[in-house]
Amino acid sequence: MRYLILDLATAALPDAKRYLEGTVRAPSNYKDEAKIAAYIEEAKAERLNAAALDVDLARITALGFAIGPTVIDVRVCRDEQDERLLIEDVAALLSPMPTVVTFGGHNFDLPLVMRRARYLGVLFPVLNLDRFKSPHIDLCELMSDRNVNRRRSLQFYVKRMGWDDLTKILSGAEEAQVPTSGRWDDLEASIRHDVTATYRLAKWCGVIS
Repeated sequence: MRYLILDLATAALPDAKRYLEGTVRAPSNYKDEAKIAAYIEEAKAERLNAAALDVDLARITALGFAIGPTVIDVRVCRDEQDERLLIEDVAALLSPMPTVVTFGGHNFDLPLVMRRARYLGVLFPVLNLDRFKSPHIDLCELMSDRNVNRRRSLQFYVKRMGWDDLTKILSGAEEAQVPTSGRWDDLEASIRHDVTATYRLAKWCGVIS
């Protein structure tokens, strides 16, 4: 079986604020003007942070993929041109179509790549993400028996398997802030960690030999 392990990181679009709908209001029991203002600013910031996980308001900041046991590429996208070139390269890797192995990819990574390709005008194959018929493997779904209430994080399995040689530098929230924080090298290392962990977990599950 030819397989492609894939993992990505995202951040909110630079102009995501333009597309956020609805007016933020403080609860009616808030009376102090300073507290009302603080509440509204915090709520707006939370909504903006959530845009990094919205397929219409997020952009790809890094993507790692592997064919076989070695991570063959981890690339960061500092701007749309980087992102466009990366998506073109991923599209090339998908011809002929391999089995794509992800952790949580059916719900986020793969829909996001397809959506970004459309927004950026890049030709990209339509991936079958049907819950029961997709040829692609989502280890998050596999490990939870497709039970949402039993889903655990990739970091949980890194700890559970005792892979102490793997250290994730950035949290998901920190990954989403890299365009602001400038921690591009740490982001690359963080994605390398996730691709490596996904490969090991796929081996442990018997998904790949």
